[in-house]
Amino acid sequence: MDYDEIIQKRVRRIARDHGCSVTEVNTALDHHPIELDRDTFLKRTLAMELVELDELQQAFREKALGDRDVASATLLVRGGERRSTLLGLNAPIGHAVQVVQHEPKEYKTSTEKLRGMLDNIMHISHRERQLLDRRELEGDSSPEVLDEINQLRAARGKPPLGETELT
Repeated sequence: MDYDEIIQKRVRRIARDHGCSVTEVNTALDHHPIELDRDTFLKRTLAMELVELDELQQAFREKALGDRDVASATLLVRGGERRSTLLGLNAPIGHAVQVVQHEPKEYKTSTEKLRGMLDNIMHISHRERQLLDRRELEGDSSPEVLDEINQLRAARGKPPLGETELT
């Protein structure tokens, strides 16, 4: 299926119906309110749909209740269902509702910010900080951790740490 052909067919039809070029139609589409101010456009569209539903439901209500017309009553109920759907009050039938929540932004404490600035001044890399924290905070005094810390210290021109030194 050629999606571009389908889209262009619609654009060409609109251009023909309005006596203008395809380029003019595309320019008009670029200035469509949904492109310029999506939120306002969607709010206005929803409001217009709800007003139309009000008008239709009022007409069907009079006929359904006054004349006891079953078809009008059915349309009145369907209008109410449509209103609930537009307002997001209906969960889709047969589908699980999934709440999407974004992970909260990680904020550094003032201590973490200060440590980061000091690490930057002292040219301590992220990896070296991880190893130092592992050694200092988690008590990992393995020779492998100490060796890697000393390699990173040597790369920045610092003397090696002893087995009992923390930093």
